[in-house]
Amino acid sequence: MQFTERSNFSQVLRGVVTAILITLISVLLFSLVLSLTNLNENVIKPVNQFIKLLSVFFGCFISVRGEKGFIKGGLIGLISSILTVLLFSLLSGGINWFGVIIDIVCAFLMGAISGAISVNVRR
Repeated sequence: MQFTERSNFSQVLRGVVTAILITLISVLLFSLVLSLTNLNENVIKPVNQFIKLLSVFFGCFISVRGEKGFIKGGLIGLISSILTVLLFSLLSGGINWFGVIIDIVCAFLMGAISGAISVNVRR
């Protein structure tokens, strides 16, 4: 397998790393906002889901080029979702399996759609 700037592997790897970094930074900023405000706890789950999906979108948009955007984007969403779920479950000490399945499916779909868009947008 070639590890060049244009290789599929490097695009997926760059997308996964970008998505995870954006997720971590955004969740940290959101937790800071939560600590400084009196937001309702019902806001946390939807905002975290939005952060994860937006991170997958940007990870795909920044890294996916060429062809097979649907596949590369889906892989970026799937892998980054699994890794962030594992990371956050280690930090929180537990796993909500229903929530994990929803996160993974949504991230895969967002990645696939984002990858398809990314390969068709002229930059």
